[in-house]
Amino acid sequence: MISISFTIISFVFSVILLFVYFSKKRINYIENKIYSYIVIVTSLSCFIEIISFIQVQLGVLPNDIMYHLVMKSLFLCFLTWLYFFTIYTIITGRKLRGALDKEMFPFKKISIPYLLIVLLIMCLPINIKEGNGLLMPVGLSVILIYALATICIIIMIISMIRSYKYLKNKKYVPLYLLIVFFGAAVIIQNLFPELFIINTAFVITTFSMYFTIENPDMKMVDELIENRKIIERAGEEKSIFLFKMSQNLKEPINDTEKQIINYGKVKDNKDMVDQIIDNINENNKKISYLINEVIGINSFNNNIEKMSNTYNISSLLENIKLRCRTFSNGINYTFEIAKNIPKELYGNEIGLKQILLSLLQNKNNSKGGSIHVDVNSFTIRDICRLVILIEEPNNYLNIKNVNDILNEDLEITETDQLNIEKNNIDFALAYKMIKSLGGTMYIRIDDNGGMEIILTIDQYIVLNDEKESSNIDSYIKARNNNKKVLIIDDNEEEIRKVKNILERLGYDVSVSMYGQDAINRIKKEEKYDIILIDDEMPLMNGINVLYELKKLKNGSKKIVLLEQDKLLIAKHYLQDGFDNYIDKNNFNKEIKEKI
Repeated sequence: MISISFTIISFVFSVILLFVYFSKKRINYIENKIYSYIVIVTSLSCFIEIISFIQVQLGVLPNDIMYHLVMKSLFLCFLTWLYFFTIYTIITGRKLRGALDKEMFPFKKISIPYLLIVLLIMCLPINIKEGNGLLMPVGLSVILIYALATICIIIMIISMIRSYKYLKNKKYVPLYLLIVFFGAAVIIQNLFPELFIINTAFVITTFSMYFTIENPDMKMVDELIENRKIIERAGEEKSIFLFKMSQNLKEPINDTEKQIINYGKVKDNKDMVDQIIDNINENNKKISYLINEVIGINSFNNNIEKMSNTYNISSLLENIKLRCRTFSNGINYTFEIAKNIPKELYGNEIGLKQILLSLLQNKNNSKGGSIHVDVNSFTIRDICRLVILIEEPNNYLNIKNVNDILNEDLEITETDQLNIEKNNIDFALAYKMIKSLGGTMYIRIDDNGGMEIILTIDQYIVLNDEKESSNIDSYIKARNNNKKVLIIDDNEEEIRKVKNILERLGYDVSVSMYGQDAINRIKKEEKYDIILIDDEMPLMNGINVLYELKKLKNGSKKIVLLEQDKLLIAKHYLQDGFDNYIDKNNFNKEIKEKI
């Protein structure tokens, strides 16, 4: 009766474990597959043992065929449990030693001998020895099972010895418990044959494994995946931002070169020379501002005040977008807000909102047109630099106005304060306000009558102390079977359009704005299933990128993105080595057909 009590309790625990384990989503690891089999076999073994006890209590005869079948099934469960646990031990050791490069194991090769052994055990005779009111199985089947169990244990010990450096790892805890409890069960059974508690040893070991396998809560994994996507998007947005800033730097540099060329033609004309000098000075101001105030890391304001007020910058910008619709005055407002902006910042939300609305609500602009607002950011440690670019088509200031504003006394007067309270903020007051918040402002009037304004402001980030798991890459690989796509294109608008389409279709998308960056990523062994390459890019066009990828023996599928006027020669791109081509003007349809 004591034995059956142990078995019933073990069966109840195994069923609970079975329910708990299979009721939760699991990561598709080889460990978890093996553990699934172990959990099932553990419950089945306890159930069969209970049946054998019931048969004995009902007075089964030693030569009863059904009893023989039940006993053989029970011993096969023991052998199967040891078989899977041995595989688990080998895989654990190989993974800890870094010898298991892929989540693979030669199941087919070792399953054939196992099935042959099972067939042999079922065919070999088993005898039931009766004594002291007990029915004990003996015979060739039993001897073979004991021999195979011994071999399994020897293999486990050899695996442990090979991984001796990692014996303190938690993954070996189930093996230590098995050795202790299985050894104790064998000794107890030899001393007290009526106490059959091997199944109890298996249940305890199986239960302990639940806390050592890679089976984290799926909600946590989903959060880690989302955090990783946010990090990747932030990196891409930073790359795009720096690319745009480099383009902004090229503009005044190229213009300065033109002015120098013009100087050689008009150096005898004093008025023209003065104009050229003014233009060069303006170009130098923009270059200096972009280098020192926008992308200059050393200019990060480490002495900024961490205000008590916090705000959500995305919500603030959305609110400004809505307000702009109410005073459009025939102007079309477009906003481009990067996704890498931190969710929450310490700062003066009301002041920043007033500044932006005053610059956008151009009361002097009645000519219509379009005002474009580009908001980006990049961070150093816990400080975020907001960079806000406003492009207005109609200039209502002149160079003298701008210089007067930039040279004006920055102290906010009582009159200024009254105007702020009344939301009566002009350009000069907006400049004072941004400076009072620790920010900077740049104003440039272009030759076409438009105006460019760049604002920067450094603010502390409201940090989130969530810890990311070091296994996040493995979790993502296990959870996401989506194909990875890399887009190489220097057109930011086109990149965003293509990326949005692909992400809606379920692809894992990364972007690069120039070919050499993509080549460097692949050299660092970043893996992509598909690479979409724009044909027309500066410095390194689509064909050049393809040739570089060929040198790296990159195995990704490579698809070139073509404008409509090049579709007639698309076959030449295929001859050069592209796997396919896509008409950029018909991307939405062709992407579904060709990927």
